[in-house]
Amino acid sequence: MSQNLLFTNDVATALGDLVKDAAPATIHVVADENTARLVVPRLGLPAADVITIPPGDDAKNLDTLASIWAHLVENGATRSSLTVNVGGGMVTDIGGMAAATFKRGMRFINLPTTLLGAVDAAVGGKTGINFHGLKNEIGVFAPADAVIISTCFFDTLPHHELLSGYAEMIKHALLTDGREYRRLIGSDVTRIDAAEMLSMLHDSVMVKKRIVDEDPREKGLRRALNLGHTVGHALESFSHECHAPLPHGYAVAYGLLAEMI
Repeated sequence: MSQNLLFTNDVATALGDLVKDAAPATIHVVADENTARLVVPRLGLPAADVITIPPGDDAKNLDTLASIWAHLVENGATRSSLTVNVGGGMVTDIGGMAAATFKRGMRFINLPTTLLGAVDAAVGGKTGINFHGLKNEIGVFAPADAVIISTCFFDTLPHHELLSGYAEMIKHALLTDGREYRRLIGSDVTRIDAAEMLSMLHDSVMVKKRIVDEDPREKGLRRALNLGHTVGHALESFSHECHAPLPHGYAVAYGLLAEMI
């Protein structure tokens, strides 16, 4: 399940080259309302059909998934089409799920625009939606053709979004020999420049990639990537029931603390 991971801040060029090589019948961009407005116009895809969905994890549900399928049908998508998922983890999760199941599978590219999405959800081939109050209850393993990882959109992120992604980076660091953990603990991710952050992202994502390449369908080693998530997902689901959603990274951070006690 090895994925093509591109670490670059020249996103438009990288995406243009990937689209040219894919030569798709049609191009469809899945984005939430925020990334459709702030990011998609910067990607240089004037001929793309844009599918806009509501923002937030509450929208990662069957109704939203069905609306993406319907839009693909209405706009002439085929198995030879290409979907580009632009946004945070919610968008890459549900956009990947839509592409993986539409006409039994179409190609897709993930372009995460949040730190959390870049370091976690966009990489590894997991797609899915929430169902009956449970996180990621329905989904399939389906790797993106490529993932473009950049930091050039992080300047639009609020402080809590950066910290949310930082928690997943800490989790990856805990699965290494300790040097990366010490590096992260000594860094303030809210103040790191784009080039240094891209380097840190590369090191963090490669921890996940090595594990996923060895165990793509979570039969053994990949379960290590769930560190902090058993408790974290429970807290996250409960927070949604209470109508006070807890950011995923915060839930994972609490989960890490609980599971290490």
